[in-house]
Amino acid sequence: MQRARELAEHGRYTAAPNPLVGALVVRDGTVVGEGWHARAGGDHAEVAALESSGPAARGAELYVTLEPCNHHGRTPPCTDAILRAGVKRVVAGHLDPNPKMRGHSVDLLRAAGVEVEVLDDERFEKQNEHFAHRMRVGRPFVHVKLATTLDGRIADSTGDSKWVSGEEARARVHALRAEAGAVLVGAATVRADNPLLTPRGLPEDPPLVTRIVLDPRLTLSTDSQLVRTADSNPVIVFTKEDYEPGRAEELRSLGVEVVPAPEVSVGGGLDLMFVLEELGRRGIKAVLVEGGGATAGRFAGRGLIDKLTLFYAPRLLGAEGAPLMGSLKVAGMDATPRFRVEEVEKIGEDVAMTLYPLEFEEDLVHRTG
Repeated sequence: MQRARELAEHGRYTAAPNPLVGALVVRDGTVVGEGWHARAGGDHAEVAALESSGPAARGAELYVTLEPCNHHGRTPPCTDAILRAGVKRVVAGHLDPNPKMRGHSVDLLRAAGVEVEVLDDERFEKQNEHFAHRMRVGRPFVHVKLATTLDGRIADSTGDSKWVSGEEARARVHALRAEAGAVLVGAATVRADNPLLTPRGLPEDPPLVTRIVLDPRLTLSTDSQLVRTADSNPVIVFTKEDYEPGRAEELRSLGVEVVPAPEVSVGGGLDLMFVLEELGRRGIKAVLVEGGGATAGRFAGRGLIDKLTLFYAPRLLGAEGAPLMGSLKVAGMDATPRFRVEEVEKIGEDVAMTLYPLEFEEDLVHRTG
């Protein structure tokens, strides 16, 4: 099963919005076939492993990280392929978290005479934390990433943030974009940086990444890189419900999707829960929130961060620089959002710290026992 998890990782930056899945076929203690899910519309891991094993799959064992599918999507059901191949035993890392699917394949295979074991190991679900989260709650997994100086500043006093972090850290961010499948920023970040927000420099071309802008006043310039590339890479702009129709139509004519969103009564800004639920309805499994500090602070203040990655650069900007989460306001130490450090890694000259909110950790422990 460890090998199956390693195989699943081959799809880390190409499988979105589908889950990561790895599989291998074992006969008489020897691996006779391996496979993984590379991208949506391609062979599922089970099918790839079975095809690579050929006739040796009959009477063999299939080890797979996720419960095989039993429904028609872009590809036929994996359970059909398993039964045709004559596999005698299936070991799955965890059940498919989709409520319409959970355990149904296990029942089907057992009814057909196949021995099935489900490990229900939290490591397999965590490998698919994006997919599992969306299946449970219907909203994308929110991964907030910020590049910061040692004193917690993400830009200088003029708003310039190029470049806080080093080249190696920026390369990692491109991988995180591909992994999520969607990137979200605030309008101020677009005005200051004119970003492209696409993943670049990866070994394989990932699926198109959806770029999302929170822009209450609909200030997105038609000359921005986002608008100029909207016909080839999706752009969604969320704006106030009373936006100026003519401006919205101009952006739509250039390929930008403009979505009116309600505002929150306390603190101002667009309703982030509405935004996430709307993205979930579009099938987006995860969102990488890249900034700026005010946008990240709003997600933190609403308790909507599922994962936080901070890239610390070995430099100082001083009190006049833009703070890490400028819009976050808490009423005392007891009310602060709290996180657990998952990993600390040196990337080039920077240090990356990956954290999870304690609420997420407690929920995971509760669900897995």
